[in-house]
Amino acid sequence: MNNQFRHRASASKVNNNWKSQIWSSNIFSMLLIVLLIISFVKVGKEIMLRYEIKKEINTLEAQLQDLEAKTSKMDKLISYLKTDEYIEKQARLELNLSKPGEKQINLVNLNDTASSDLSDDQRPNVEKWFNYFFN
Repeated sequence: MNNQFRHRASASKVNNNWKSQIWSSNIFSMLLIVLLIISFVKVGKEIMLRYEIKKEINTLEAQLQDLEAKTSKMDKLISYLKTDEYIEKQARLELNLSKPGEKQINLVNLNDTASSDLSDDQRPNVEKWFNYFFN
């Protein structure tokens, strides 16, 4: 029984010796350092990726708010264009329509004749003013 105990003690001593050699070896230390560096690089890339995604999300949210504001503005414009007030205004302007009982006066080429009269008039300003007030 004493021999078995010694054999187990020496076997565990060999196992401990083998493990301590691996843990204390320079190759194992370098392998751990390389794995640590690779892990830091991977984590750094993930952090940068998350930062870029967050920045893009913020940009897209700002665009979304801008588009929602434009959509709201367009909805208001569409609702105004569907009103009777707008339709009546356009009918009066484009089609020269009027309500029953209204009278329309169309002044055609009033600006053209007035501008040609003013440019042809060679009289001095004093005479023009006199004629304006007293004639």
